Amino acid sequence: MKHRAVPPAGVPGPQVPRRGGGWRRLLGWLAVPVVLAAVGGEELIRRTLVSGEAAVPPLPHPAGGPSTAAESRPGGLPEAGSPSPSPLDLTGRRWSDAGGWGGAVPGARTAVRISDRVLLDTDAAVASLLIEPGGSLVFAPERSLTLASAGNVEVRGTLALAPAGSAVHTLHFPSVDERSFVGGGMTVAGTDTGLWVTGAGYLRLDGAAKTAWVRAATALRAGDTAITLAAVPAGWQAGDELAVTPTGPPEGDDFSTRYDLCTIGRVDGRTVTLTAPLANAHPRVAVGAGLALGAEVLNLTRSVRVEGTAQGRAHVHVTSSRRADVRHAALRWLGPRTPGKDTFAGARVTEPVLGRYGLHFHMLGDASRGTVVEGVVVRDTGSHAFVPHASHGITFRSCISHQTWEDAYWWDGPVDTRTPQTPSDDITYDSCVASRTVYEPAERGYRLTGFALGAGTGGTARDCVAVGVQGATGASGYEWPETSEGVWTFERCLAHNNARNGIFVWLNAQHHHTVGPFVAYHNGGWGIEHGAYLNDFDYGPGVLYGNAAGGLAVHALGRDRGTVFDGLLIDAAGRSDYAVVTAKHQLAGESVTISRCRLTGYRKAGVAFRATPDGKPDDIAVLDCSFDGNEVWLDPDSADGARIVLRRAGDRQAVRLAKDGPGEARPQWNATASPEAVDTPPRAVAAPSVALRDAAAATTRLKV
Repeated sequence: MKHRAVPPAGVPGPQVPRRGGGWRRLLGWLAVPVVLAAVGGEELIRRTLVSGEAAVPPLPHPAGGPSTAAESRPGGLPEAGSPSPSPLDLTGRRWSDAGGWGGAVPGARTAVRISDRVLLDTDAAVASLLIEPGGSLVFAPERSLTLASAGNVEVRGTLALAPAGSAVHTLHFPSVDERSFVGGGMTVAGTDTGLWVTGAGYLRLDGAAKTAWVRAATALRAGDTAITLAAVPAGWQAGDELAVTPTGPPEGDDFSTRYDLCTIGRVDGRTVTLTAPLANAHPRVAVGAGLALGAEVLNLTRSVRVEGTAQGRAHVHVTSSRRADVRHAALRWLGPRTPGKDTFAGARVTEPVLGRYGLHFHMLGDASRGTVVEGVVVRDTGSHAFVPHASHGITFRSCISHQTWEDAYWWDGPVDTRTPQTPSDDITYDSCVASRTVYEPAERGYRLTGFALGAGTGGTARDCVAVGVQGATGASGYEWPETSEGVWTFERCLAHNNARNGIFVWLNAQHHHTVGPFVAYHNGGWGIEHGAYLNDFDYGPGVLYGNAAGGLAVHALGRDRGTVFDGLLIDAAGRSDYAVVTAKHQLAGESVTISRCRLTGYRKAGVAFRATPDGKPDDIAVLDCSFDGNEVWLDPDSADGARIVLRRAGDRQAVRLAKDGPGEARPQWNATASPEAVDTPPRAVAAPSVALRDAAAATTRLKV
């Protein structure tokens, strides 16, 4: 769904219409997608009546003229209702055998239907491909092979790409016309060229296992021709393409886009030699709490590839009742876009096609439980990368989105701000990376995010990285989105060098949420921007370092028990006036507590109370925190607080602060201070303990 323009923080957003209507224009391509050239109309009718299938038009032809059609011979098919053959059953007839096709091997203008077992043993080009139930197409494992299809590839049987050794298997869509896409719906659209897995079809994309990403062990300088990694990468080899993420401070317009794309020349243990020098510096950042973090080095190359072209992007759409196996595949040039109605700077902007994404699991419910997507790269894609829409129990492990548009890890949002999002339960993101997430135009990328942590129960985001997310107000590495409350386990995640925030919460929550451990550094906005009106979150432990706007912005007050930020190291690193800032509170609520934190590196004060007069007053307790400099500041233009309490680390007595109240004048705080009782006894500042992975979680191939 296209991101909407949103008002300033604290102002209710408008209703947001969902793009739709395209499903009403879907072309039929359901039961009999291919008709043999030799079959006349009467024969088609007879076969339709006998089989019980519905007669539908033939597949659309590729550019260049009408297609012929080829049908595989059915020898050796299993009986109806029996299991599909093994995806690596190599006993099928060979594609190159003309006899299996009735005398002629299919060509680029041939619409192919397979209803038996076929082994692809040579490069091939077709107009379209349908693999019927009981049929299978297996790429010969020992050969590097490309199957190019001008039109759709639909899998109702089995499609397996599982290369051995150094072989590479590619499914290529060379002739996609993005202008023809209609989008939407549950059934195959002949105009929307891509890979469709339907019915009880089985998709196996099973490339050679390799470490998805490893962090650099040292600072990298412009001109370096070798990278020392923090761990030995498995499966990396000469010719692999790498993306080195930006790590520099939030200075200049390109701090979040300063990537290096480079190629491996040689791998010697932890040392990777490049074919050309790095163009940019990638410093190793000492964020505090004993953590020093180098750039993530992402390996973008896989031995299984599904791709369109830079001029024509395809998609992968899974509605099958059988679990897919998608491992160690590179999905590139997917996610079509079409001209939209809006303009920016005098030019028309494009928008994504509904339902046509990088890897889309569409409304599978419990049928998807147990699905593992492992070591997959989605890159150079014009829409969302990984989409488990109303599909439960899917694990994404060591996956990478790079240079993709719209929210990278996401599923369909609500139709408006008053309607809850459809949930996806038990979704796991394990050591996944959202890298270089973009929007057109960037200035309208409100609330763009790497990971949209949406509605559902049992969600987990662990050991993930969000870097280089672009966008405008509210954009972030990780988002708890409006009207999309899900209960997530969120731990050991990192956000850095995003154009705006590390974390963005804009949620009126009914449940209690826990966030941490977490690290955010060198983001162009806040480490954490916490809204909307009322919710209950527990944050900590965590480190917020060198974020341009500051470490923490607090919009929301508590709903029942109140939100607590506990045990954070917030180091402004000299980049912001304040480490923590309060902002407009739309509704009155329970107190927010900032406790046992260390606040340092700010220019004016540790905490600035800046609740606006047109909202509700601050209700904040700052307890047992240490400060390197002036502790707090009550903004002269802010509303008088409902209750602002301060107890510094080492103090036994808390004080209540007011701009014009009783008590001792504290001009450095722009406040008066009077004794105040609090429920909790003094505690020591907590030193956050945060351990982050230096490499992606290990992945494996399927057992043959």
